[in-house]
Amino acid sequence: MSADNLTLAALIIVVVMILVVILLNRSRSETNRQMRKMARQMALIQTNEKARAVCQKIRNQHPELCAGIDFTLKESGDEVHIDEWNCNKPRPTL
Repeated sequence: MSADNLTLAALIIVVVMILVVILLNRSRSETNRQMRKMARQMALIQTNEKARAVCQKIRNQHPELCAGIDFTLKESGDEVHIDEWNCNKPRPTL
């Protein structure tokens, strides 16, 4: 009977460990996705004069916001506009 309880306890521990590993991997995947998004935004801002100007206007109004996290910019032809606004602050008009 004790072997059965021991087996059950071991199975429960293994299942919990598997769940922890899955949750950690999800967290890492989300972090990697956010870092790639930020890198794309930084590359756009560094290489595009209009994106730099739009980012500067946003930073003048909301200096605490970060491109790639709180907002994203998108290049459409020769224009740059705010693609996503992920902040509870009022979205600026450009």
